[in-house]
Amino acid sequence: MPRFWSYPASLFLGLSASAPLAAQLPPLTVPKGLFRLDLGGRLENWDEAYFAGARRDASGNFIRDPATGTWLPAVAEIEQRLRTLTGMQSLSLSLGRTSSHMLVNVGTESIGAAYGLTRRLTVFGTVPLVRVRVQEAFEVDSTNATAGFNPAHPLFGTSNGSAQTAGFLGQLQGALSSLNSQLVGGTYDGDPARKALAQAALARGTALQTDLQQLLVDSPFLPLLGSPGGIALTISIDSLRTALVAVDADLRVSNAPALPTIGIPAGGLEDFATRPGGSVEAQPFEPPILKSIGDVEVGAAYAWLDHRPAAGGLAVRSVLQGTVRLRTGKLDQPDALFDLPTGDRQPDVQGDLVTDLGVGKFGARVTARYVLQLPGRQSRRLTPPDQPIAPAATLAAVERDPGEIIEGALEPYLRIAPRFALVAGLRHWEKSADKYKYVANQAPISGTTPDVLALGSKEDGTALSAALSFVHDGTRKDGARGIPIDAVLRGELVVGSSLGQVPVRQSISFMLRLYRKMF
Repeated sequence: MPRFWSYPASLFLGLSASAPLAAQLPPLTVPKGLFRLDLGGRLENWDEAYFAGARRDASGNFIRDPATGTWLPAVAEIEQRLRTLTGMQSLSLSLGRTSSHMLVNVGTESIGAAYGLTRRLTVFGTVPLVRVRVQEAFEVDSTNATAGFNPAHPLFGTSNGSAQTAGFLGQLQGALSSLNSQLVGGTYDGDPARKALAQAALARGTALQTDLQQLLVDSPFLPLLGSPGGIALTISIDSLRTALVAVDADLRVSNAPALPTIGIPAGGLEDFATRPGGSVEAQPFEPPILKSIGDVEVGAAYAWLDHRPAAGGLAVRSVLQGTVRLRTGKLDQPDALFDLPTGDRQPDVQGDLVTDLGVGKFGARVTARYVLQLPGRQSRRLTPPDQPIAPAATLAAVERDPGEIIEGALEPYLRIAPRFALVAGLRHWEKSADKYKYVANQAPISGTTPDVLALGSKEDGTALSAALSFVHDGTRKDGARGIPIDAVLRGELVVGSSLGQVPVRQSISFMLRLYRKMF
């Protein structure tokens, strides 16, 4: 055995020599002069999440029945135009029902190191490498839809639909221009009643023409022909036709605008959201696999209490640990609707009080945690979480001030062999609501505020875990000294939440730690 390894075991025993704490959960501190190499891996999967306590598909914000303007801002804008045109304030449109399913896989490989500066004080750092894969399936069932793609829209319509609507608008423009010329030329001056009808028809037609131009050409969706919205629109147009003909039979508008006769296809909403030049301009719904660094952590741990009775009894060891999380992760992109980040990318300061208790083969680790999440700048589209297909025009630079986190965990263990322990775990956390505001020089976005991003950001959650822990001080059966090793294999499942949007994470993690003498 090289002399390089002659002292690790004896120094390591300063951390775990007493029998009551043998085969406990791996310690947080490192004995003075020892270097610890930390290697870890974690695989997380989820396809469901808790939404305010209700368990749904992880892409629950994309599931709507019916898909109306309360969910899709583009439809809400069209509904408002129709209400103005028809005077029917209760009118609404539906694209049908949407279905969505999302499966998330997050793999994290981490490498870290720690060094014992003194018998009680240790400094450490960890670099995570994160791989995120999101698989999604999103469709629209337009069986019961009352709206479809506008046949005259430049991006989603057809040449025939465009020609039909242009013919109607051109004929309407011609009738109104002719009526205006007649009024200016004094055609109806000798008949005051008829002149009043002409003036009223011109005023109404001019206002309606502007609204119709915006609705029939600019709107990506229109009510289906024969639907309540389509009938209401036709009645408004027919009323104007009647008013014009009542003034002069030559002012007849015989053409009609093109209205959709079928709902959008199954992939129609993804086409709408991702079409270049559209109002959303999102990336393809299924994002590419993302590989990037996560949020790097650095910190220190201080063992302020270490009580180990020589004759047995209750052993107590307590450590204060402070961690700073750096802004190194990659955020999700605002135009990638199903994208997920590799980190929060804002500075965090975390404080832990970790206390180990042990008597004979039994013990427990109790952890109290407080996380102060500091503000960070982001680019976000300003719509609430339940309106995920957000217009590109709502993009703004904002400052996010994340809510603070308070967490507690209890991990009882049973030592089943000198170096092995079975560990159970219960963890609960609560996070306060986020706060958002515009960054300096960001122009306000009309019709919305940064506050909508904070909706549903207050959360809580409970997770259960089970683990197998291995702690070896390096002493072999023959008395020779080898490398001290810690290892933990852990599984965890989120089992409950009553606030916020919390994924039902299922995770498996592994940690291996090796010690060696440095000085």
